[in-house]
Amino acid sequence: MNHQELSELFEKLVKNQCSEEEAERIVELLADRSNEELIQALIKHELKRPLADNADNQASETLRKKLDLRLEQILHTAAPPQKTFSLPAWNRRARIAAAAILLSLSVATWLWVHKPRSSPTLAAKPAAQPIVAGGNKAILTLSDGRKIDLDQTSNGEIATQSNTVVKKIANGVLVYDTDTKPQPGKSSFPEFNTISVPKGGQYQVVLPDGSKVWLNAASSLRYPTHFDPDQRLVELTGEGYFEIAGIPHQPFIVISNHQRIEVLGTMFNVNAYIEEAAVKTTLLNGAVRVGAIASDPHGQIISPRTLRPGQQSELFGDELRIGEGNPEAALAWKNGKFQFEFEDVRVVMRKIARWYDIEVDYHGSMKGKFFTGTISKYQSLEVVLKMLQTTGTASFTISGRKITVY
Repeated sequence: MNHQELSELFEKLVKNQCSEEEAERIVELLADRSNEELIQALIKHELKRPLADNADNQASETLRKKLDLRLEQILHTAAPPQKTFSLPAWNRRARIAAAAILLSLSVATWLWVHKPRSSPTLAAKPAAQPIVAGGNKAILTLSDGRKIDLDQTSNGEIATQSNTVVKKIANGVLVYDTDTKPQPGKSSFPEFNTISVPKGGQYQVVLPDGSKVWLNAASSLRYPTHFDPDQRLVELTGEGYFEIAGIPHQPFIVISNHQRIEVLGTMFNVNAYIEEAAVKTTLLNGAVRVGAIASDPHGQIISPRTLRPGQQSELFGDELRIGEGNPEAALAWKNGKFQFEFEDVRVVMRKIARWYDIEVDYHGSMKGKFFTGTISKYQSLEVVLKMLQTTGTASFTISGRKITVY
């Protein structure tokens, strides 16, 4: 092995000057265990060196920060990034090698996604229409069982229940106006509504207490038309971002996929899709108490933990893990992006399938196929798959609304 070659390629990678061929070569070299000592020295040297005054552009600085952050996360984490690994038992040299490999894959993917080049051919059978991105659509189910297609409903008042008026104020926003004074002949008991967002959809609802909830594709929220004086309780399936109105002595509770969250006033994201390995809660500000719901008849909370801003909990069955989160990545879906942080191809494709309402099939082994990068989720499906394909990690074919991954 020519150490000079590895040193020169590593330098070019950090400076965002690698060609596609050079990026492929350095990934190969970094995966070679015989290079561990040199890799460790190169990484230490890079982390100690200040940014050059003549850095090419802001992208170079961003790339350097990504390198620093990624390495620090790997070397100082107390838990493995994937459930199947036993990272704490590894020696430091093995961890350094793993960090270098992950760094190279992450940076190479980032580089290829952002670097202009001719797009590879994406195999696709002719279709009547291209598969376009999702949009604002949802079905509102009222307490009497009536269903309202919000995508087909004009703005304005759409229903009245007890002391509550339901309004659609904009495309993608539903609001509840509650009259706190009981009206003659109307029940003071809360009635429950459910807003269901299909695949290929998203929607926002402003609850009777003023709390705001954004729902991702294939998600739903069940809530009362007015809240109990002692607590505000809603039930979530799928994924939602919450901005909770602070009301003293009236905690807000979210039940989702065997998990209970209790808050007073805060902002947080909950990813509770049943097909994912864990229920993830990411806190932006305020404080929340998170715990698993016991399977006993009383539904007691198992060992609840309090999150601080920037932290993320992961619930695996009854096991709750707390660590540093990535709020930007957690909220990417709400902000119009797909953001992948060294994510398995199957996790990536589940996100894409929910948004574009497609089916996904896999051909061959998907082991070792991960993606890191950011893509607008308002591109057509074909554009998104082409961008993923430029990384060289996987290839795709499109047949109608079915995608096959190779």
